[in-house]
Amino acid sequence: MPKMKLTLASLFLGLCLGLPAHAQDADEQQFVMALMHSMNRHSITYNREVCGYVLRDQAGRLSSSKSSWGGRDSCAMMDAPAGMRIISSWHTHAAFDPRYDNEVPSTIDVEGDMSRGTNGWVATPAGRLWFIDGETGVMRQVCGENCLPADPNVVSDPHPEAAKTYTLDQLYRRFGG
Repeated sequence: MPKMKLTLASLFLGLCLGLPAHAQDADEQQFVMALMHSMNRHSITYNREVCGYVLRDQAGRLSSSKSSWGGRDSCAMMDAPAGMRIISSWHTHAAFDPRYDNEVPSTIDVEGDMSRGTNGWVATPAGRLWFIDGETGVMRQVCGENCLPADPNVVSDPHPEAAKTYTLDQLYRRFGG
């Protein structure tokens, strides 16, 4: 019984703190940082979103699905290869455009991850990296401006400064909803 109490207490504490489901996996974060370092540069250069999945094979090795190229403000994921387990989604937000508040994940980004039941990663034009908890909808900056290749045209973003974390409700309020 004491072990069960400890487990329930740990679970309760984790839920109260809003801990991300897979963010504690240092290997995944390191893999995503390397992947996004390359993908964000290309995304900005061609002003197109790029997306895919972080996968794990049966031996536990991480890889990425084939990259899918989208438009300036969207990207459609391809199916994951057979025998691979989807760990999380990833995508970039293309080049800087003052018409888009693209330094934070969009509500569509968060709701998409939640509907698939996966966590997500988003790279922004200013070089931020976000982690989205696909279970709770809580997102947090893993690293701030210029931690990834950034668009040199991000001079004066007309949108509010990005907070370090958001709930989905807070994100809706940011977008005026």
